[in-house]
Amino acid sequence: MMRAESTGMSGVTSPASEVRVTEGEPPPLSTRVMDADGIVLVECTGRVTVFNAQAAAHFGIPVPLHIEHARLPGCEWVRGDGTPLPPDDSPLARALAGEPVDASVWHVLRPDGVRAVLRCTAVPVRGADGQVAAALLRTHAVESLPASVLDASRLLAEAGALLGTSVDAEAQLEPLLKLLVPALGEGALLVLRTPGGAGNEALRVAASLHADAGRHTLLRELLTRYPPDPSVPGGPAHVFASGAVGRLAILSEEHVVATARDAEHARLMREVGPHGCLSVPLGARGNVLGSLMLLRSNALRDFGAEEEHFLTELAHRTALYLENARLYREAREAVRQRDEFLGIASHELKTPLTPLSLKVQLLQKQVVVLAREGKDVPTERVAEALDVVQRQVRRLSGLVDNLLDVSRITAGRLRLEMEEMDLASVAAEILYRFSAAAAQAGTELGLEAPVPVVGRWDRLRLEQVVTNLVSNALKYGAGQPVIVGVEAHGTLARLTVKDHGIGIAPDDLSRIFERFERAVSDRHYGGLGLGLYITRQIVEAFGGTVRAVSVPGEGATFILELPRGDIPEEWLHAHAAPGPTQGE
Repeated sequence: MMRAESTGMSGVTSPASEVRVTEGEPPPLSTRVMDADGIVLVECTGRVTVFNAQAAAHFGIPVPLHIEHARLPGCEWVRGDGTPLPPDDSPLARALAGEPVDASVWHVLRPDGVRAVLRCTAVPVRGADGQVAAALLRTHAVESLPASVLDASRLLAEAGALLGTSVDAEAQLEPLLKLLVPALGEGALLVLRTPGGAGNEALRVAASLHADAGRHTLLRELLTRYPPDPSVPGGPAHVFASGAVGRLAILSEEHVVATARDAEHARLMREVGPHGCLSVPLGARGNVLGSLMLLRSNALRDFGAEEEHFLTELAHRTALYLENARLYREAREAVRQRDEFLGIASHELKTPLTPLSLKVQLLQKQVVVLAREGKDVPTERVAEALDVVQRQVRRLSGLVDNLLDVSRITAGRLRLEMEEMDLASVAAEILYRFSAAAAQAGTELGLEAPVPVVGRWDRLRLEQVVTNLVSNALKYGAGQPVIVGVEAHGTLARLTVKDHGIGIAPDDLSRIFERFERAVSDRHYGGLGLGLYITRQIVEAFGGTVRAVSVPGEGATFILELPRGDIPEEWLHAHAAPGPTQGE
């Protein structure tokens, strides 16, 4: 009589053709089974309690945690002519149904395409109530029939048809992996990079798949909680940097200990199971977009040259689809931005043109009427009309200048004429220019600049930067005070513009410096969405930085830092503001 271990099943006696299972008693299988035999013990619930290494080699799969309907993952029982057997006719299914299967030859089509010929014995295991609780399957390899040559052309055609069905190539990545799993391996990953400079790539798992449902869930959890680390030697980052094929012979216990970030990470790696890995770069148009990885258990054969060539070609085609999809998205976004900008620009240009045209027409009619009557044209009426015309012309000129600046920046023709100047004086002059408009809006302007801050800058462009920041503060400041501060920090000059208005949402703080972007609706606030973009470009041309900090509803502060350039040493140590004298 044979004994086998099965956790959670109580021991009972059973007929000689069946198995007696005793809880907690180790199985003396070695006394009855040769080393070359595979042993599988499956409970009726589908839980796999025994699956030795030789069984994994026979069926070409890693140790499964659970099976459904007596079917081993990726395997199919077939007749001698290759036609599939009905699921209920397999030896494991028959044993689970209570029928002993004597030693006989069976054919199994494995996930790697190999048709293995096995001598199998299967017996049911009954519990204390006499009902079948599990089945014990013993296998012995007779021979393996070689699989047909990898049908690379068919798989590549299927991949092309799959990726070509949608402009969103990433949505097709998991279906793409289903072409590889389980045909070429038990698992597959597709990792994409987010460029962040040399050595600073952020890695993202775009798709993952495992042939075993239990390990598929574990693999997803592992990748979600512990995404690939670019710093691991020989990992995806190495593939990205070198553009070469990478191989990991087997994920050994030593590798787990060396790479696990904590105990939970190590546990998940062990439960997913030992796998070898073939990793090929996703290269397109000179860029490495990511890595395609194929996983195999240690029981399977090594990756061959033909498979490596196929996977490399598939990765290249996948990268081309991803790159084309990215270019399409960018082109579509550019068209959307262009159309949105043209709508805003036409509205903004018409806004000053309308009062300008009306005022000129009214003045013309008044002049004609007075001339017919032989009367003089009142000077104050003409002056008032011309004042309106001049304001609208200035506004139009500013809009056109912004458009021209964007054109110059895009073409790389933004020229700077450097000279020495005091940033505090520039700020004071700009505030004076805005004083009338601020008074009309009931906004108080303030300047905090206790000492001169001298540097070498282009006066026209520096005035443009400060004007844009102050104008922006007045527009969104909700009539509250606007404070401009100027101070020196060694070789840097700092200018801050603080308002107490509507503020900026955190997600918009970096976006507002992009072209045609705004943090609020253009229906409520005018403008082309170019002022802050031009400001950033000019500041960066000076070698400086500009950023914004804000709490929504409490206003925003724009911080501008500029290198002071090649100026005399004494100007770096400006006189401090007078302080209290001794004894006060």
